[in-house]
Amino acid sequence: MALFRCGSCHAVYEDHYPPDDTCIKCHKGTIRITNHKEDTMTAITPTIKLFTSNKDTGIQINSLIMEYNGNNYHFHGATNDTIHVHQESIALYVLIINKGNGTMSLQAFMVPESDVINCIYLHTPQDIKETIGAKWEQLSPKAITMKLIDCLM
Repeated sequence: MALFRCGSCHAVYEDHYPPDDTCIKCHKGTIRITNHKEDTMTAITPTIKLFTSNKDTGIQINSLIMEYNGNNYHFHGATNDTIHVHQESIALYVLIINKGNGTMSLQAFMVPESDVINCIYLHTPQDIKETIGAKWEQLSPKAITMKLIDCLM
């Protein structure tokens, strides 16, 4: 089931994918997939493993592998990153915040695909403030994720 929003009556509802062309509530407007119903997004705690390889110069970190519901998802992280994972319908969102470096990223996955389908990377504290707001540190990880999802579209 996916979440849809009507262009006419603005109703938000869950339906099977792919949907009909018209709203099931008003039968007038065209609908589109949405992710703006905050109560449908839930925080999850998957297993995250470090994938490394041996090089002549030592051990190199290649990526992180998130295991969730029997699927593996590959993403990149660094030292002192804080990782938050949220699920909404068939989407998984990985929010990575590194306050020491002043960076933040959001990576989106569609179950069961292992590769990132979309992402946003904020390179500086200024980028974060411009995108999320000056008081972003007071926001919950879920609220930050919701704001960054809007930037993905």
